[in-house]
Amino acid sequence: MSSALYLILLFSALWTLSFCGTHQFHVVEEKKNWTNAQKYCREKFTDLATIESQEEMEAVKSVLKRTAGNFWIGLKQKDKNDNTSWIWSDGSNCTYRYWSTGEPNNGGGEMCVQLLQNPEYRWNDAGCQWSHPFICYEKIPLILINQNKTWREALRYCRENHVDLVSVHTHEIQDWVEIITKNASTANVWMGLRHTCVLSIWFWVSGSTLCYQNWALRNGTGSGRLQRRRKNRSGAVWK
Repeated sequence: MSSALYLILLFSALWTLSFCGTHQFHVVEEKKNWTNAQKYCREKFTDLATIESQEEMEAVKSVLKRTAGNFWIGLKQKDKNDNTSWIWSDGSNCTYRYWSTGEPNNGGGEMCVQLLQNPEYRWNDAGCQWSHPFICYEKIPLILINQNKTWREALRYCRENHVDLVSVHTHEIQDWVEIITKNASTANVWMGLRHTCVLSIWFWVSGSTLCYQNWALRNGTGSGRLQRRRKNRSGAVWK
């Protein structure tokens, strides 16, 4: 692969790091009931937090950084008579679960979900009328930059002008990347993937480990020519 590629994929945003999935999470310390928290998130961001995987849950924990208190997220009981009918505020079905032990217990009509600081910000159903700080999420668009740069130059450009080179954590983002790169004039497009020879691992520059993988044939963790020469390597999308 050439040492200098021509295009960059990046996230465009105003704040926070590039986390798992297409969501960036924002902590709002102002206390509101669940309905008003939902309204605030929809006005300022995208919606109350939707958490669809353990990776995204770890991203939320990272944003909170042991902040004191319990926090609303965007999960609510759809049917008050059905304690299994949970749905996200943005309309997504709830398949991933991170309940605290013994929850949800639906005690006294508890239909909204908060993160309990202890233990480990696990989920707890609570009365929607109570006031708590909350977590919003924002969907961040991908942008294709048509400039000739090396990987390090691309990384610097993204961090100075936007947020970061793109991290591809899910099949959903991979599909999104493939759509965007159709407009690229080169065969390869830089992304935020890097290899360290010292630890012999691939990692995302956002700080996340490499979970989702979609390597081209004879690429990635194999013993290719560049790996035998012990050179640092970078990741790119191959159209």
